[in-house]
Amino acid sequence: MKKCLLILIAIMLVCLCSCSISDYLPLNDTPKTAETLNPYMEVVPDELTYSEGYEPVTSSYSYDALPLEGEKLLYTEMLGVCYDISSELDEELERYAMPQVELKGYSLSEAQVRTACKALTDDHPEIFWLTGTMGFYSGDDATVIQIYSKYSPEEIDTRVNAVRSRANEFYATVPDGLSEFDRQVKVHDYLIEHVAYDDSVDMNNIDSNNPDIYTVYGALVDGTAVCEGYARAFQMLMNGLGVDCVGLMGSSQNQMHMWNAAKIDGTWYQTDVTWDDQEEPYEQHVYCNVSDAFMYDDHTLSPLFSALADEEINGEEGDYSASVMNIYVPVCPDGVRSYYAVRAPRLTDFDGAEVKSGLLACAEKQEEYFVFYIDEGLDYTGAVTQLFSEYPQYFFDYVRTVNDYLTDYSIDATNASYFTHEKSRIVAVELHYY
Repeated sequence: MKKCLLILIAIMLVCLCSCSISDYLPLNDTPKTAETLNPYMEVVPDELTYSEGYEPVTSSYSYDALPLEGEKLLYTEMLGVCYDISSELDEELERYAMPQVELKGYSLSEAQVRTACKALTDDHPEIFWLTGTMGFYSGDDATVIQIYSKYSPEEIDTRVNAVRSRANEFYATVPDGLSEFDRQVKVHDYLIEHVAYDDSVDMNNIDSNNPDIYTVYGALVDGTAVCEGYARAFQMLMNGLGVDCVGLMGSSQNQMHMWNAAKIDGTWYQTDVTWDDQEEPYEQHVYCNVSDAFMYDDHTLSPLFSALADEEINGEEGDYSASVMNIYVPVCPDGVRSYYAVRAPRLTDFDGAEVKSGLLACAEKQEEYFVFYIDEGLDYTGAVTQLFSEYPQYFFDYVRTVNDYLTDYSIDATNASYFTHEKSRIVAVELHYY
């Protein structure tokens, strides 16, 4: 369908991110017993490499946010057994046990155990095989828990190596010396190019969905994920390039949702790769490196664990539970470091020197879309009006200037649609050539 010259006020065709962030099943109050599932096999994955010049970081923001020594110790002990998996299947649970974790001298509540477990999965997206099934006992002088894996040690080894192989392939494409902003864009664009959103996910029957779509394995190896898979892959790859990154839990369009915040040059910014995974190129960076105010206009953040009662954390009452609460949430201040504010040609006045230069570069490649940014010093709506719809229609002057430099073809000024997105202060123009 041929488009006429118009303003489309909302360019984002936002996907329904039907995330089902896996919840912990009700913890079983079972007395401490001797372990019967053994021997445990240690999973020793292939080495994960990184681009030279970047020192990888390990996320510990959720660990650091835990208020109790016992919670932090439980987190550390669980992390220590995650790669030791029983080779024998628990037939009743259809899970593979890990060594029991016993904390002597600490009597943790169910909510505290759930909080420690959530912190562990928040900080370690690369550990994607933990289940929600957990044995739990807390007495006067000890806390004992039994955690499980979805997969056998052999399958975990295969899967982890597949994830690391795909990550290594990506890291090999990242040149040395990139800024943290440019590293973020590399990860963001890689995921958009290589991952497809799973539109077949069943929001009403979560158990029927492929569990891999919520993990780094689904995103990086299968190339299919929902928002949780996108977000965990983004966090893992960003950490591998030396950029601090966390996942954020919340909702959007009445569905549970997960996205990220990354620390770029000392300041936190939010990014939603899932919402940026759109067909048209001008839609693919709207939610890249934005502020809290920008994101929370159409995203709702879940509460911090510290704001929830134990009964809410345990899923016994209220709208939230441990699986969808947040442990750590950074502050992402207002600023002009969004992708388009940094990368797109900027219109600061109607002379439009930078816009004309950018349009020429776009036309020389015969690109389909040209995107530019309207500076905060201009009224956005008024600028768009003067550029396109009312005299003097400055943009068409820019086209005529650019056409003077083109020798073999020209931009068709009579067939140019444009799309606006005021919140991100961009205008995208669809170009045709003759």
